[in-house]
Amino acid sequence: MSYKFMLKGLGTLLAKRCLGPFWLRRRWLSRTQWLSRQQLDRLQLRLLRRLLRHCYDTVPYYRRLMDERGITVDAVQTLDDIKLFPILTKQDILQAGETLISTRYPRWLLRRAYTGGTTGTPVKIYRDIFSIGSEHAFVRRQWDWAGLGLGDRCGYLTGRLIAPPDKTNGRLYVYDPVMKELILSTYHLSPATAAEYAAALSRYQVKAVVGYPSAVHFLARFCRNAGIKVNLQSALTSSETLTQNMRSTIASVFGCRVFDFYGSAERVCYIHTCEQGIYHIIPEYGLTELVPLTPADSSACRVIATGFWNWAMPLVRFDMGDIVYRSNKPCSCGRAFDVIDSISGRLADTIHLPGGRELGAAVLTHLLYGTDHILESQIIQDAPDHIRIEYVPAAGFSPADLSSFQNLLQAHLPGDLQITLRQVKAVARTSSGKIKPLISLIEA
Repeated sequence: MSYKFMLKGLGTLLAKRCLGPFWLRRRWLSRTQWLSRQQLDRLQLRLLRRLLRHCYDTVPYYRRLMDERGITVDAVQTLDDIKLFPILTKQDILQAGETLISTRYPRWLLRRAYTGGTTGTPVKIYRDIFSIGSEHAFVRRQWDWAGLGLGDRCGYLTGRLIAPPDKTNGRLYVYDPVMKELILSTYHLSPATAAEYAAALSRYQVKAVVGYPSAVHFLARFCRNAGIKVNLQSALTSSETLTQNMRSTIASVFGCRVFDFYGSAERVCYIHTCEQGIYHIIPEYGLTELVPLTPADSSACRVIATGFWNWAMPLVRFDMGDIVYRSNKPCSCGRAFDVIDSISGRLADTIHLPGGRELGAAVLTHLLYGTDHILESQIIQDAPDHIRIEYVPAAGFSPADLSSFQNLLQAHLPGDLQITLRQVKAVARTSSGKIKPLISLIEA
């Protein structure tokens, strides 16, 4: 198994740091983070106009849209002029299909990904292989803030599958010496495996843990209750809402600072926490609009974003479907980036599996990735050994899509967990109209 992951790590290293502009972008980002607000505005406008020119020249969807609305690149003279374009929703992307893909890139250069698990609507996204380097440079800059070098070892508690779901003996983790990554099976995280995971973090001299907040928090709670000492430099979390209780527990148990990260597979918006623990919108990554929910309260805002770097499938004014709370307070880190108080929209329950395992929203809804033609979905636990997955099919949904979904569930979840798939016209929403991806109807 380690040999297989080593080869995969070598491919990852080539894609992230060798084939694209990683080193050039990394040096650029080390300078741009200290620009003034006026300099950042000018930089954003230049990147925006360049993107829109590319959209008009090579993306059929945007050429038609701009012609119909009489929008030209020259008409975009300020950042506020982005409002000439309509807001783009996930349903718009599904309807547009391949007309959103740039004709500039041959298909062999494109890589397919899926998004939308934590908001209930999976969407197919295409990226060109050279954009991976830029993406990696943005991620690594936050890791620089966290005090992590390129050669430091990190432990991962994300959605990577490294063992069959019913496996209970043998190692449930693997070390990739190329990328310096200790990959721990989140699907097998339980009181029976947590001690072994903690020991592996110490044995491999891991400097930071990277993962879903629910998984990292579970491991921290176990270590605290079991009296196990694990010292880390940093913890980096993403893909789920990090509550203050989670942050405090992780920081105190591992003796480290916690750096939360907000982004999406659509690659239009990044929000990172800096060394001071403050959320910042990353301006070089894209143009992020914060649209107040109500005129009376300008703090709670929808996130509408335009990404600058995924030219294979550019998205202009994409509605992220999440809510953030803006702040007018400056941050002592010295960067002129906009400040966010908190991020909402990804709160969900935890599913408790037989045998003591806990799975959060990100790792479970990750199973929707690779399943086409599902508009929205929701996972409901109604018994200790049973979950119900309600889904709304799209027009092209077929028996093959259903079979693909069932195969993903079988490959990732243990056999003692019963699963029912239920087709519905619409899944339940909260009072604010959002989809809660995970709902638990039982007590832990």
